[in-house]
Amino acid sequence: MIQLIAGRQGAGKTKSLIDMANNLVKTNDGHIVYVDADQSQIFRLDYAIRLIQVAEYPLETSSEFFVFVCGILSQDYDINTVFIDGLLKNAKIDIAQIETLLDKVNDVAEKYSIHFIISMCCDENEVPEKYQSCLLH
Repeated sequence: MIQLIAGRQGAGKTKSLIDMANNLVKTNDGHIVYVDADQSQIFRLDYAIRLIQVAEYPLETSSEFFVFVCGILSQDYDINTVFIDGLLKNAKIDIAQIETLLDKVNDVAEKYSIHFIISMCCDENEVPEKYQSCLLH
């Protein structure tokens, strides 16, 4: 399953993701991964959540970012939830091309029963129509 949080910079998307992750870790029986550009949120996340910093890896395209996420999943079969903060920035993709990437992530989510909670810096009305029902308000 995919859930999306969309909003402009400063709208509280990161705070919402961190709160969701920290609350989930209390009841979750699997592993949780939080993918972010850097380690700026490391002290706000529960110690049981694995923080992965995209900036540490030489990713140049959205395809490389997708393969990167798949690599994370392939290393730990107990991951059941992945938080991605700032998908557009981390995947180096424009909102106009996001539907293809979301389709791939959704396929992986369904195939491996992984819950993705993703934030994107854009207006809610810019999210592709196909994924409007995935928006968290």
